[in-house]
Amino acid sequence: MKNILVAVDEHAHAQQIVDSAIELAVAMSAKIFLLYVIRKKSVPSGFVDIHGDKIPEHYYRDQFHKVTDGLVKKIEVAGLRYEGICGVGDPQDLILKTAKSRSADYVVIGIHGFRGLSRLKAIGNVARNVVEFSTIPVLAIP
Repeated sequence: MKNILVAVDEHAHAQQIVDSAIELAVAMSAKIFLLYVIRKKSVPSGFVDIHGDKIPEHYYRDQFHKVTDGLVKKIEVAGLRYEGICGVGDPQDLILKTAKSRSADYVVIGIHGFRGLSRLKAIGNVARNVVEFSTIPVLAIP
């Protein structure tokens, strides 16, 4: 069975990324690993226990569901196998590590805005570095 790692963020562009990944997964009978990475940051005060201690895992889980629940529904409607993964840390590193640990055959990632040569300059650092350092094929969705 083939595996596709699909890395998304909170931008509306994530819909297009998942749509393209679904198309690829259907054609390959592949499983999708949907990855959302949260950069480490302070946890809002609303995510505390009864003692006032911050609970980052609750915050991270909440952020993950806010971003991915609609995307997961698209994958389910397509009848594909999938796994949702929430990572915390550096997006580039986690995308590459997750692709390796899940034996991904492809990585699907988005690039934002711009056309032509300006696109090459505008590709975000994360996408550019994933393309550069990945040892497996990367599909970059404009």
